Amino acid sequence: MNKAWILPLLLLLPGCIFSERSFPYDPAAREAIALPDHPGSQAMTARQWLAMAYPQLARLLPHHRKTPMLTDDLAGPRARAADVWAHFDRTSEGLESIFVNFLGLAYSAQAIQTRTAPKAAPPWEGFEDVWIPVAADLQISARVGWALDSAGRVADTDCIVIVPGIRGDNNILRVRDLALALRSEGFHVLTVELRGTGLTDRRYPKYDYTWGIYETDDLLRVADWAQARPHVRRTGMVGYSWGANHAILAAWAQSRTSTAEGVGPDLAPLLRPAPIGPKRFEAGVLVFSPICRFEELIDKIEVEQPVWLHPALWGLQETFRDRMIDKHMPNPCGSVRKLLNEMRIGNNAQDAGDEPIANARQIADSLEYVRLLPYKNLPAHDKLGGVSMPLLIVHAADDMIGPAQDLADLLAPVHNPNIAAIILPSGGHIGFAPYASAWYYNLILNFFDPKLGAAAAAK
Repeated sequence: MNKAWILPLLLLLPGCIFSERSFPYDPAAREAIALPDHPGSQAMTARQWLAMAYPQLARLLPHHRKTPMLTDDLAGPRARAADVWAHFDRTSEGLESIFVNFLGLAYSAQAIQTRTAPKAAPPWEGFEDVWIPVAADLQISARVGWALDSAGRVADTDCIVIVPGIRGDNNILRVRDLALALRSEGFHVLTVELRGTGLTDRRYPKYDYTWGIYETDDLLRVADWAQARPHVRRTGMVGYSWGANHAILAAWAQSRTSTAEGVGPDLAPLLRPAPIGPKRFEAGVLVFSPICRFEELIDKIEVEQPVWLHPALWGLQETFRDRMIDKHMPNPCGSVRKLLNEMRIGNNAQDAGDEPIANARQIADSLEYVRLLPYKNLPAHDKLGGVSMPLLIVHAADDMIGPAQDLADLLAPVHNPNIAAIILPSGGHIGFAPYASAWYYNLILNFFDPKLGAAAAAK
């Protein structure tokens, strides 16, 4: 039977489950975890905090015959990765197929904006648009919401930075939903449109998106801007998909001891010195669905993918094709490698001219800089061993973009107690609000809670 017609038909249905949806926070579903209160209670690491918090929030997850895997479950004997596929009775085959992974794809589609919006995001109540300087001639478009105290004054509290995924901007519904939720629960919130995206791209078209090379440094400067505001105590960060990779890289860059650490010789001259300042993201970093082996993903989308057979990969290719069209590149296609070959990685607008300035050696160094796991015979620098703030990674066993086994491969040799992770039975790629909305919001709010969260428990 020809199945090619099924997905296009579903996509045309009104209110289709394969389209972006809003999942607003319900304050009535708020549940605060309880920390141990017995005498002599010791400070907890991020791993211990998750092991303590998970059972208290588990009833908010849909019933499933397979239990989630926590950090310590991901390492087998001799620091080898546990078999995630065996635990969840899954295989890596078919995760991209609607006929095998219907729910995972549906949850993903409901959380992902399929096309970059041509306009600025509509206003959000309690938020204002700002521009944050990150270089002498570059500012990042952002939206900030200041939390208010009971007297209606700006509160003294933490500021949570939200980093969307590839080409993400403030039109994404999950970004808006989370921003409103965090502010309603007493946090300042800052949502960013990175270089090459949203209003930042429209005002500064000469600055390319660089896949984390410059965005890592930009996020440190965004944190510095926020922490310089009079009512901000600390910063925290939430990242999704490739934005999760950005957040991990920023946590690494904040914690590393040398600006040359993990930076190849051909890339080093192009990078600005890492900004020296107070510690950033001390409230913690929480990421959803990082792509641990992105170069394998790049390889997959070098070949044009049919929407009915591999809808998620097809959607990624459409994102990159749209980028090439926006930049008036010839023969637009779904190839990331073509975008990499056209990438401008100059230090400023004078360097970022109309012609790409990255050569093959610089691109190779750039890929190593953002790489989390080895690729073929190419190395990866340890990005997690020295992270100093609580970092929690949330993944799903039915993620078709970033296979869950990759997270176990990444974390198995990592002994840093500041790193914690959970793999859920479902949720697809960043589709955790569609999968389990109350659990998703309560995990985030408890993680950043100034009295109950992972950073508070570590003291």
